[in-house]
Amino acid sequence: MKNNVYQELKKVIKNAHAPYSRFYVSAMVETDKGNFYGVNVENAAYPSSMCAERVAIHNAISHGAKKFQALYLLTSSNTFITPCGACRQVMNEFLKASTPIYVFNNKGAQKKYTLSTLLPNAINYTQLIKATHGSK
Repeated sequence: MKNNVYQELKKVIKNAHAPYSRFYVSAMVETDKGNFYGVNVENAAYPSSMCAERVAIHNAISHGAKKFQALYLLTSSNTFITPCGACRQVMNEFLKASTPIYVFNNKGAQKKYTLSTLLPNAINYTQLIKATHGSK
Protein backbone atom coordinates (compact mmCIF):
# COMPACT_ATOMS: atom_id res chain seq x y z
CA MET A 1 0.00 0.00 0.00
CA LYS A 2 2.66 2.54 1.01
CA ASN A 3 4.57 2.09 -2.27
CA ASN A 4 1.33 2.75 -4.17
CA VAL A 5 0.71 5.84 -2.02
CA TYR A 6 4.21 7.09 -2.76
CA GLN A 7 3.61 6.67 -6.51
CA GLU A 8 0.29 8.54 -6.28
CA LEU A 9 1.87 11.34 -4.25
CA LYS A 10 4.63 11.63 -6.88
CA LYS A 11 1.96 12.20 -9.53
CA VAL A 12 0.04 14.74 -7.44
CA ILE A 13 3.10 16.74 -6.32
CA LYS A 14 3.42 18.00 -9.90
CA ASN A 15 0.29 20.08 -9.23
CA ALA A 16 1.88 22.00 -6.35
CA HIS A 17 2.13 25.75 -6.84
CA ALA A 18 5.44 26.71 -5.23
CA PRO A 19 7.06 29.41 -7.39
CA TYR A 20 8.60 31.23 -4.40
CA SER A 21 10.07 28.48 -2.25
CA ARG A 22 10.37 25.82 -4.96
CA PHE A 23 9.58 23.40 -2.14
CA TYR A 24 6.93 21.03 -3.48
CA VAL A 25 4.65 19.03 -1.21
CA SER A 26 1.78 16.58 -1.69
CA ALA A 27 -0.34 14.90 0.95
CA MET A 28 -3.03 12.26 1.15
CA VAL A 29 -5.43 11.46 3.97
CA GLU A 30 -6.98 8.03 4.22
CA THR A 31 -10.55 8.36 5.52
CA ASP A 32 -13.89 6.61 5.91
CA LYS A 33 -14.95 8.28 2.63
CA GLY A 34 -11.84 7.32 0.65
CA ASN A 35 -8.51 8.98 -0.02
CA PHE A 36 -8.19 12.73 -0.47
CA TYR A 37 -5.20 14.61 -1.83
CA GLY A 38 -3.71 18.04 -1.47
CA VAL A 39 -0.68 20.02 -2.60
CA ASN A 40 0.93 23.16 -1.28
CA VAL A 41 -0.35 26.35 -2.87
CA GLU A 42 1.85 29.38 -2.35
CA ASN A 43 0.81 33.00 -2.70
CA ALA A 44 2.85 36.19 -3.06
CA ALA A 45 1.21 37.23 0.22
CA TYR A 46 2.89 34.40 2.14
CA PRO A 47 0.34 34.06 4.96
CA SER A 48 -2.30 33.31 2.30
CA SER A 49 -0.41 30.18 1.23
CA MET A 50 -1.77 26.76 2.16
CA CYS A 51 0.14 23.61 3.05
CA ALA A 52 -0.63 20.30 1.34
CA GLU A 53 -1.66 18.62 4.60
CA ARG A 54 -4.36 21.21 5.31
CA VAL A 55 -5.57 21.14 1.70
CA ALA A 56 -5.97 17.34 1.91
CA ILE A 57 -7.76 17.48 5.28
CA HIS A 58 -10.08 20.29 4.16
CA ASN A 59 -10.78 18.41 0.93
CA ALA A 60 -11.75 15.33 2.95
CA ILE A 61 -13.98 17.36 5.30
CA SER A 62 -15.63 18.99 2.26
CA HIS A 63 -16.52 15.51 1.01
CA GLY A 64 -18.05 14.39 4.30
CA ALA A 65 -15.14 12.47 5.82
CA LYS A 66 -15.42 12.03 9.58
CA LYS A 67 -12.82 9.35 10.41
CA PHE A 68 -9.17 9.66 9.45
CA GLN A 69 -7.03 6.52 9.41
CA ALA A 70 -3.67 7.94 8.22
CA LEU A 71 -1.93 10.90 6.64
CA TYR A 72 0.84 10.53 4.04
CA LEU A 73 3.23 13.31 3.10
CA LEU A 74 5.79 13.67 0.28
CA THR A 75 8.16 16.59 -0.15
CA SER A 76 10.65 17.47 -2.85
CA SER A 77 13.45 17.18 -0.28
CA ASN A 78 15.86 14.28 0.07
CA THR A 79 15.45 14.57 3.85
CA PHE A 80 12.37 13.85 5.96
CA ILE A 81 10.30 16.98 6.50
CA THR A 82 7.47 16.79 9.03
CA PRO A 83 4.34 18.98 9.01
CA CYS A 84 4.54 22.58 10.23
CA GLY A 85 2.93 23.68 13.50
CA ALA A 86 -0.24 25.02 11.89
CA CYS A 87 -0.77 21.73 10.06
CA ARG A 88 -0.17 19.78 13.26
CA GLN A 89 -2.84 21.79 15.04
CA VAL A 90 -5.33 21.25 12.19
CA MET A 91 -4.51 17.52 12.28
CA ASN A 92 -5.21 17.58 16.00
CA GLU A 93 -8.72 18.87 15.29
CA PHE A 94 -9.62 15.91 13.06
CA LEU A 95 -7.15 13.04 13.64
CA LYS A 96 -6.72 10.91 16.73
CA ALA A 97 -3.47 11.18 18.68
CA SER A 98 -2.57 7.65 17.57
CA THR A 99 -3.14 8.34 13.85
CA PRO A 100 -0.07 7.34 11.84
CA ILE A 101 1.67 10.04 9.82
CA TYR A 102 3.91 8.64 7.07
CA VAL A 103 6.55 11.01 5.71
CA PHE A 104 8.31 10.19 2.43
CA ASN A 105 11.43 11.83 1.08
CA ASN A 106 11.86 12.37 -2.65
CA LYS A 107 13.62 8.99 -3.01
CA GLY A 108 10.65 7.03 -1.61
CA ALA A 109 12.13 6.23 1.80
CA GLN A 110 9.64 6.77 4.61
CA LYS A 111 9.40 7.37 8.33
CA LYS A 112 6.36 6.78 10.50
CA TYR A 113 5.20 9.09 13.27
CA THR A 114 1.97 9.47 15.21
CA LEU A 115 0.18 12.74 15.73
CA SER A 116 0.94 12.59 19.46
CA THR A 117 4.71 12.34 18.79
CA LEU A 118 4.56 15.32 16.43
CA LEU A 119 2.31 17.43 18.69
CA PRO A 120 2.60 16.40 22.34
CA ASN A 121 0.40 18.18 24.88
CA ALA A 122 -1.74 19.74 22.17
CA ILE A 123 -4.63 22.03 22.99
CA ASN A 124 -7.88 20.35 22.03
CA TYR A 125 -11.64 20.70 22.00
CA THR A 126 -12.15 19.25 25.49
CA GLN A 127 -9.65 21.67 27.02
CA LEU A 128 -11.26 24.65 25.30
CA ILE A 129 -14.76 23.70 26.41
CA LYS A 130 -13.63 23.27 30.00
CA ALA A 131 -11.75 26.57 29.90
CA THR A 132 -14.59 28.56 28.37
CA HIS A 133 -17.68 26.82 29.76
CA GLY A 134 -16.38 25.47 33.04
CA SER A 135 -16.16 21.85 34.09
CA LYS A 136 -19.55 20.11 33.95
